[in-house]
Amino acid sequence: MITCLFRQHNPNFKSILVGFSLSLFISIGFGHSAIAADAKLLTFDEIKRISPKANDEFVQAFLDAEGDFAAAGITTRLRMAHFLAQVMTETGGMRRIDENMNYSFATLMRVFSRKTISEAKAREIAGKPREIANWVYGNRLGNRGRKTLDGWNYRGSGFIQLTGLTNFRVRGDELGLPLEKNPELARQTREGLQAAIAYWRSRNINAAADDNDVFRVRKLVNGPKAHGLDQTRIWFKQAWTRVFRAKASVGFEGAEVLAESGVLDESALFDDILQESGLLDPDALEAGGDEAAARAEALRQFQRELSLPETGELDENTKLELLDPREWRHLDGSDALPARMEGDLDQTVVLELDGASTEAADAAPVEPEKGTGASFENSDITAEDLQALEKAKGSYSEYEMSFSGPGVTSDDFEPFSVIIPDTRSAVVETKSFPARAIVQILFRDNTGTQRLCSGSMVSSNTVLTAGHCVHSGTTTGQPYSNFRVIPGRNKSAAPFGRCKGRQAFVLSGWVTSLTPDESRYYDLGAIKLDCEVGNATGWLGVRTLGNGENGVGSIVQGYAADLDPSGQQWVSEDKIRFLSELKGFYQNDTFGGTSGSPVFATETNDTLIGVHTNGLHGNEDPWKSNNAFTRITPERLARIQEWISR
Repeated sequence: MITCLFRQHNPNFKSILVGFSLSLFISIGFGHSAIAADAKLLTFDEIKRISPKANDEFVQAFLDAEGDFAAAGITTRLRMAHFLAQVMTETGGMRRIDENMNYSFATLMRVFSRKTISEAKAREIAGKPREIANWVYGNRLGNRGRKTLDGWNYRGSGFIQLTGLTNFRVRGDELGLPLEKNPELARQTREGLQAAIAYWRSRNINAAADDNDVFRVRKLVNGPKAHGLDQTRIWFKQAWTRVFRAKASVGFEGAEVLAESGVLDESALFDDILQESGLLDPDALEAGGDEAAARAEALRQFQRELSLPETGELDENTKLELLDPREWRHLDGSDALPARMEGDLDQTVVLELDGASTEAADAAPVEPEKGTGASFENSDITAEDLQALEKAKGSYSEYEMSFSGPGVTSDDFEPFSVIIPDTRSAVVETKSFPARAIVQILFRDNTGTQRLCSGSMVSSNTVLTAGHCVHSGTTTGQPYSNFRVIPGRNKSAAPFGRCKGRQAFVLSGWVTSLTPDESRYYDLGAIKLDCEVGNATGWLGVRTLGNGENGVGSIVQGYAADLDPSGQQWVSEDKIRFLSELKGFYQNDTFGGTSGSPVFATETNDTLIGVHTNGLHGNEDPWKSNNAFTRITPERLARIQEWISR
């Protein structure tokens, strides 16, 4: 596999790097002679050659970890060059392994958006690292609010840095280290390097390094947005040209064709960094502009901001500061998703509820079916279930609650999901279709509390609902238990009886996400019942929602925990106001207990197009202004068909 890269300009005149791969059945010289007896893959002086200002303690830790590198398979020039490039990117040239939060006012204003910090706040906290960390990270990445010390305690740490409480927890679980309870461990030299090597190994990043795929390596380290990619390319060039290129002569494996393809125009990469940092106008580099003058002015502005000599030249000190993580790290607090194992996040994860297991049959069509409508003569809910229902509370996702402050749970959370005026209307008759195919779900969460959700029959024995009605979400979450499903409940009546859940499904993205913010895109699940009640109630059809349907009328129908009498279905109507790739947004009124309800397009209330998931939350649109639902995409329709067929 040979990875080739070239430069091109897009319509916005931003210089970008475009990569493509060619699989060629040619020899590229992987054969090698015996390695000289005294040859080392890496020495103290060689690391210093790559980054002259690297901390001596960190450099020595690399040499002392030779056995750890061998166990992780980081034993070739390409693998070590890529590992070093990532470490240098994350630590600013191995100068410090905790994130430097000492921002000046000018740098705060440049690198952070006004959504994150106002001018007044920037003036107040400039030069105060602890306060800056708690402000810019306090409500991000699993941290529990700006009034806690989480932003500072869980700031970027380690040789491959982890940021935020959730990432400390997950990495700690992987390593068997109490990083959440003792975050200083991640800032210890030995433990920090062990964490980096373990992370590299667990993500199988060697495979991407073997292909010299700089972008894929960076994505596996940083996340899908691959922030810091230009810096990584520069560090890789320095590692390869200053150290590893020459090591073939002492017997290390050949990889010249691959590695040389990753050595790019350094000056152009620095131009990209200046543009990304908002210092250099892309138009100034186009034909007719005075490139040299624009570049020199951008460099002087940067040098002035950091109290460097204002030479207007790309000298070594200026280069090093442009390679500092401050120029990209702030992006991780806004739109970046944490790195994790690659894979299709819309695959199925099966949760066994009673030990039963079934194999998937051929994919089933999802067309609406009205059923027989046959109901029970004695339709009273059992005393046991009624008692549990009266005590039960609505269920909310962690991603919705996390913006309300530290320690908020479903018990004390106050949702913002009824958008005044409240337009919900009661469904009086639930024996008719489609109301009888809409169910109330009663279950026990991980604290033993009874919770409520809604759902839809989508086959004779399958209920479609929200992922957070089945499992608490993220890699640290757990499945719920004791599912009881009541189709067409109407106050104290259960005209079609009650069934239990025997198996549940969620999208893999729901349980492999590292943070609640990421998981909200995959909030979809289903419950397999121990009965065939759908033959009587019928079931709803399921179809994909097209991009051209933004603006169509929307209907949400399900149960709500805030309205009397309890146990009644409610309908709210609005319109789809925004569509993203995986979610849809509207202002239909909802409340706790409505999670998992079907979302219909107006005039087609026998076929759902989404599953309601959450109310208003966060600081960014469309989340902060709208309720939301999980959108049915072609991939998700295939998963639902799979769940039905099991």
